[in-house]
Amino acid sequence: MMKIKFLIIVLLVSFSLTSCKPKAQERPNVLWITCEDISPYLGSYGFEQALTPNLDKLAENGIRFTNAYSNAPVCGVARTTLLTGMYAPTTGTHNFRTNTQLPIDIPAYPKILREAGYYCTNNYKKDYNSSYETDRSLWDVSSKKAHYKTRKEGQPFFAVFNLIETHESQLATEKIKKYVADGDIPKKPRINPADIELPPYHPDVPEIREDWARLHDLITLMDKKVGNLLKELKDNNLEDNTIVFFCSDHGGMLSRSKRFLYNVGTQVPVIAYFPEKWKHLASYKPGSVEDGLVSFVDFPKTFLSILDCPVPQKMQGKIFLGKHKEEKPNYVHFYRDRMSERYDFNRAVTDGRYYLIQNFVPHRPRGRSTRYGYTVQQNWRANEESYQNGTSNAVQSQFYQPKKIVELFDTKTDPWHVNSIADEEKYQTKLNKLSKELDRWMLDIRDIGLIPEPMFHDLVGDGKKYATIYEYAQSTDYKIERILPIAKLAAKGKIENKTDYLSFINDQNPIIRYWGFYGIFRIAQNDKELQKILIKSIKQEEIPVNRLIAAQALALSGNDKLAFEYLDNETKNARDGYVFLFGLNALQYSHTDKYLTKKDWLAFKKQQFNTDDKIDKFGKEYSKRIINDALKLWPERRIVD
Repeated sequence: MMKIKFLIIVLLVSFSLTSCKPKAQERPNVLWITCEDISPYLGSYGFEQALTPNLDKLAENGIRFTNAYSNAPVCGVARTTLLTGMYAPTTGTHNFRTNTQLPIDIPAYPKILREAGYYCTNNYKKDYNSSYETDRSLWDVSSKKAHYKTRKEGQPFFAVFNLIETHESQLATEKIKKYVADGDIPKKPRINPADIELPPYHPDVPEIREDWARLHDLITLMDKKVGNLLKELKDNNLEDNTIVFFCSDHGGMLSRSKRFLYNVGTQVPVIAYFPEKWKHLASYKPGSVEDGLVSFVDFPKTFLSILDCPVPQKMQGKIFLGKHKEEKPNYVHFYRDRMSERYDFNRAVTDGRYYLIQNFVPHRPRGRSTRYGYTVQQNWRANEESYQNGTSNAVQSQFYQPKKIVELFDTKTDPWHVNSIADEEKYQTKLNKLSKELDRWMLDIRDIGLIPEPMFHDLVGDGKKYATIYEYAQSTDYKIERILPIAKLAAKGKIENKTDYLSFINDQNPIIRYWGFYGIFRIAQNDKELQKILIKSIKQEEIPVNRLIAAQALALSGNDKLAFEYLDNETKNARDGYVFLFGLNALQYSHTDKYLTKKDWLAFKKQQFNTDDKIDKFGKEYSKRIINDALKLWPERRIVD
């Protein structure tokens, strides 16, 4: 009996000791480091003047992706794609910024990881361009203090750290002075500005050389912060159990890069490292280079697949690492729409070498877009001043001139995308192939960019058939197969299509009517008969944004005073912030803002709305940029075209 009791005690003690031991972690951790606003300006990517030892070492031991892209050239739109694994023009989150309401079935990878037992932290930028911005169920912790250290013992983590040192705002003069004062960057740029090899689109002026040099100081500082995060892993004995990803949130950051669908706005550095224990999840040799096409829409599917979590069918990308790796895509697709206060609509596609851009509203020059860059970087101001002074050459002047309808670049011979070959005979086969692919993709994803943003709330919302713009666009009520070719025809703005445009403005579909009015705007000239048609249409039109675009066309058709009365009335009585924002734009693009008094602008500034911010918060906010800019310039006008 004593022997049995002794055996029981031994077994209980043994079991107790065994159960107290921490179990070996069955899943890897993930440390995802993101930086902001840089193209692949790292030593490991062949940039000879780079000083990025930590990222270069990570690449030496990991995989470096040479054809990696952000699907959008600006953070909010890019980050919603990173969050959901869905193209922003599918979900309606393609305008920057917006508060698009998403239905509950739109995926978000942190939620899936949390359900699988991962501790998910975000330190700390979200910028999800949607209702997910305020969704507290996404992360265990999302704040400046968010850290994997607060997880439960033995719990795997997925931790995102966003480094802001390379954000465009950090290049502001006062920011640079503070970095110097704090000893973060040298008093004089590490690279002599005179030694910077300028891209051909930048005029050779001191301010631009200085900003390029300081950009590389900030990249070196960012690399140091990456080193600190990697050292922290090692100090906590986590480096052998943690997969590390690094990327920028899009390209950039000087003028003509961030926000624009050129290679320098979309191509990003991406590095992945798997410790020996988890290398079987993505077999590779240290220092491997992957030349296959990869873009942000692929990231969520890949993360979930590697970590053995369910991958939602709605996700639109491809898995590019691991045992479930999918066939490499033949193309990457891009999108650019409203940037803050200025509306635009561009789409692009690349096969890795040739890069095609389709401009749906070509009358709007890139350099006349949002003014934010001009407020934070001297290179923007110097670039514009050079153009206005007439000292910019033809290539440098492109930025401030109307866009071509279609552009095609050979990235191999023209990495800066300054010489479009779209009109050259020998490239017509390639152009047509890429154009067809872009059309196919837009139809396949049911691209919401074809719907003017101020029309969203005419189509969806409380009391309507569809609650969200996503649900409307996924329905048969969205006649995208008919709308896309009409929008492309309107963009061409050819006088021989006048009859077509006139038929479109009488269509039952409000989206088609919009593109009909835009086509007329493109061909508008002094035309009494056309004025009568437009006046009649404005009086009959039920959709506010359609009345605005029609009045904009009326102004250019020779009756700008009556057009101003319509535009002024529509804007002063705007239903919501997005209609208001479009109205302010229409006044300037029609040149009827010349009739506005300072009192009018002050009245716009005081304008109030009864709408919920969930509907039009950013429409209201970005309208103030146009108004404040106009008041600052008064009595001069802001040139937008």
